Amino acid sequence: MDLGRKRKDFRGDGGAQEMERCKVALVQMDSQADRERNMRDVEAAVAEAAACGAGFVMFPETVEYIGEDFMGNASEIPGPLSGRFGRLAREYGIWLHAGSVTERRGEKPCNLTMVFAPDGRLAAGYRKVHLFDVEVEDGPSYRESDEIAPGNRLVLTDTGMGRMGLSICYDLRFPQMYRLYADRGAEILAVAANFTDATGAAHWEPLLRARAIENTCYVLACGQCGVKPAFRAHGHSMIVDPWGRILAEAGEEPEILYAELEPEVLENARRQVPCLRNQRGDLYALEAKAERIFGNSPVPMSLR
Repeated sequence: MDLGRKRKDFRGDGGAQEMERCKVALVQMDSQADRERNMRDVEAAVAEAAACGAGFVMFPETVEYIGEDFMGNASEIPGPLSGRFGRLAREYGIWLHAGSVTERRGEKPCNLTMVFAPDGRLAAGYRKVHLFDVEVEDGPSYRESDEIAPGNRLVLTDTGMGRMGLSICYDLRFPQMYRLYADRGAEILAVAANFTDATGAAHWEPLLRARAIENTCYVLACGQCGVKPAFRAHGHSMIVDPWGRILAEAGEEPEILYAELEPEVLENARRQVPCLRNQRGDLYALEAKAERIFGNSPVPMSLR
């Protein structure tokens, strides 16, 4: 991958000239309340994925801690936790999507995704904007907003393999967000998740495939598995191509998924069904009130 290339402005023509072939790895985990054990699992998985030739490694939501005290286990960013992820990216020379972590910030922490470049720098940060406040029959009643503060902007980042739109778990149910990403040149949609098994069994796969098909993008969806304090996580991490084909899918235990992202596949899908180009801007339009696109320059670690 040519990490020094310059990104051209997206013209909405469905072209995939800027995307580059890359082997990706999604690490499905069963994170629990032991932070150090979770991070040792992260380090072992990065080493394994890099040895298998992955140039991009992704983790699930709240990768470093899932327990009953998110506030007490939130991390200062920048700090030791972000530094640890950055060193991993630099040591193995990979793009590293750190899933999400609980970031200490203000009165309530945030649910923060960080993406690190192969030189170890923080390439992008995204705070979850849609919080999981639900009551599911025969399932969980959960209010994420009781513990977590929402983010306030959408985020895309240019990686060594293409432009990526960032999202976390419940965001998946808001298709407007992903169409805005596609309209701004995203070729890859990343979803770090801790989906409940009660909702995931019915909705996880169809939502992921829909986001891939309607936006003709690759979808990388990396999830938690196992029994958590609030619910059982669904697992079934998935890599979906722009035609809606599932390239790889995990089960209900920790494992690493691999797939090749191919620019020709994206280009072919957009040529056959150019739904991005065929939108009727004279009849309707989506507007992002707050967004940021991170390029190749270093990101201030405050992420403000």
